[in-house]
Amino acid sequence: MRTDTAGRLHGITPEITLGLLYELLDSDPHDGLAALVHRARVAHYTLPALVLSVLEKEGVELGTGADGELRRARHRAERYAGVLAALPEGGEVIPLKGSLLAGLYPSGVLRAQGDVDLFVRDEAQLWRTATALATDGPSEIWVTVMGPEPTWHLLVSMVWPNEEPVVEPEYRVELANAALLGDFAAVGVRPALPADTLTAVLLCLAEERLQRSFHPRDVLDLYVLRPWLPAGADVVAVADDYRLAPELLELCEYASRLLPQGDFGELSRLLSEPAGRERERRAKMPDRGGPLGLRDSMLRGQPVHGLPLRHRLRGDLVTARTHWIDDQALLHTPVGDYLLTTDKLVSEQAAATVLALPCMRSEGAAC
Repeated sequence: MRTDTAGRLHGITPEITLGLLYELLDSDPHDGLAALVHRARVAHYTLPALVLSVLEKEGVELGTGADGELRRARHRAERYAGVLAALPEGGEVIPLKGSLLAGLYPSGVLRAQGDVDLFVRDEAQLWRTATALATDGPSEIWVTVMGPEPTWHLLVSMVWPNEEPVVEPEYRVELANAALLGDFAAVGVRPALPADTLTAVLLCLAEERLQRSFHPRDVLDLYVLRPWLPAGADVVAVADDYRLAPELLELCEYASRLLPQGDFGELSRLLSEPAGRERERRAKMPDRGGPLGLRDSMLRGQPVHGLPLRHRLRGDLVTARTHWIDDQALLHTPVGDYLLTTDKLVSEQAAATVLALPCMRSEGAAC
């Protein structure tokens, strides 16, 4: 292994072997392959396909059930690859984490993806991309708004049914015009990505901890990513700047327990001080108080969800816009109309008020 003038590590992509998977998943080889695959399934729903791909690579003969599961996972990967291949060139739409990480895995080892995350810097481009994807007939399109119009950040989640819905999750593509969304409390939205692509991937990986606990696939991601990252001090500086030093430290410590040979100790040591400072900063954050109304939630950048009222592709809209009725808002987008709400449930009266608007009763009418 060597370093270049920028301090970036270079080396052969680490191998992912059957022995490494037994260690990662804390499975005794004497318990057999079925126990290993079971542990993978419990750890994360995408891990069994990875284990099966390693077994196939090492010459293990798969039965019809295992072969079918691996085939379906590869079909999902191919479908997502088709989504990425159709994206506009020029860096206007940037894939995050999953697809970039998959390319770092050893040849023949499948990093199955549950969804595709896309970063779109410009709102107009976000809606152009969503509209292009919507022509393929998604079953659901959800919209979340963060911040006031027109400087808001948007998350658009598009869902397609799976051919095997009983045993496989749906296909999902998520587009956002902010790189990292945070936890909407101590860690706010960070609109831009760092310049270095693989450092950006690492931050996306660490950011996951703001929504869920780490699991063994995160360790594998860090394991294959580590040799291609800049020098530790550079990584730590970016993690500190993006408020993710505690999460990255936790990931490194977790990875060290599961795969000690991954050599994450030095990065953990460098992260210790900035992680401590960030934890102190978060502890001093003021309490935001009780529930907020819709307008105040939007002004403070809290997530406001759109209840789908009507899906339709609109060529007359370039960006989304709102129509307010007291403290309710109707969101018109290029892919449909939504009732914005901070509540999990919407009253029948509130929905009826919006649905009675002229623009909702007639496509040609204005609100």
